[in-house]
Amino acid sequence: MAEPVSEESMNRVSFRLCSTAVALALVACNESTSPALITDEDIATDVATTSGSAIAIDVQNMVNNWSGGGFPAGAYPLASPPVVDVTRSRTCYDASDVVQSQCDATTTAKVVIHLTVDGTVNDTTDRGTVEASFHRVRDETITGLAGTETSRTHDAVGGSSDTSTFVGSRGTRHATETSLDSVVNVVFDLPRASNPWPVSGAIVRYVSGTVTLSGDRGTETRSYARRVVVTFPADSQGNVTIQINDRTCNLNLVTRRVTNCQ
Repeated sequence: MAEPVSEESMNRVSFRLCSTAVALALVACNESTSPALITDEDIATDVATTSGSAIAIDVQNMVNNWSGGGFPAGAYPLASPPVVDVTRSRTCYDASDVVQSQCDATTTAKVVIHLTVDGTVNDTTDRGTVEASFHRVRDETITGLAGTETSRTHDAVGGSSDTSTFVGSRGTRHATETSLDSVVNVVFDLPRASNPWPVSGAIVRYVSGTVTLSGDRGTETRSYARRVVVTFPADSQGNVTIQINDRTCNLNLVTRRVTNCQ
């Protein structure tokens, strides 16, 4: 026959169970209330910074893609240009969509350009310093070239691979990201001298990446995915709104700076 359990023994068991439950609750509480080292705001602002620079460089390259084949490009007011190595190949088509042996300012109706861009960017923002290296590929089509031109339309698809290091008061963030990029009906009015910026269209980036923060409070790694959109027109100073998911900022196409994020 089993020995009866005393009230004292039962109390000891109950005490141990209660103590264990309290300890587990405290651990769970501490884990749930511990603030993240990398916030959604950090990710959105970092993506805005890298994507803003990428989009400003894309606009620069749209204009530079006109150079050659008798197409005057005109000046472009980009401040502090990054160190960039650009490789282009062009194929020109007439109004019947027939490939031409060379581009012609009068008879060429469309130019298809394969573009690779490799470079580095170093900058200082109100959150610290940024160093980035990037590799981008674009397949771009420029239309509206035949006859007397009043505008040119750019469409493109491509991809990007970027690595970035952000150094600020909370530590160092190192990010690696890729993106699927598209230029959708971006129109420049002519002449360029009085129309320096796109008047319509959009540039869209689907960005995914991983960021690691190392600082006084420890180390944390997060993965992310964001949709970035710039819709034109820009104002006379080259300012446009850049949207990262539901967050908006101001992008200046001259300085490549992103400010006033909300």
